[in-house]
Amino acid sequence: MNDTYSKIPSKVRLNENICPNAKLLYGVIYLLSLKEGFCYASNNCLSSNINVSVRTITRLLKELKNENLIRIEYTDKCIRKIYI
Repeated sequence: MNDTYSKIPSKVRLNENICPNAKLLYGVIYLLSLKEGFCYASNNCLSSNINVSVRTITRLLKELKNENLIRIEYTDKCIRKIYI
């Protein structure tokens, strides 16, 4: 993701129930969702994008999901799709 920018809407940016890294992760998911309408990046890929551990990504995804900022679905082939 060289020289790319993502949008973080005010409903995310101003949300006091999620930490700053969750907001950053939201921006990465948004950017990765532009082509297909969803993000299918693994936790390893997401962790390298924002320089945190895989375990932290799991926690951040849960924060975003609990605030209804993302929706996560799994296909029959166990592929994860993260929707904004």
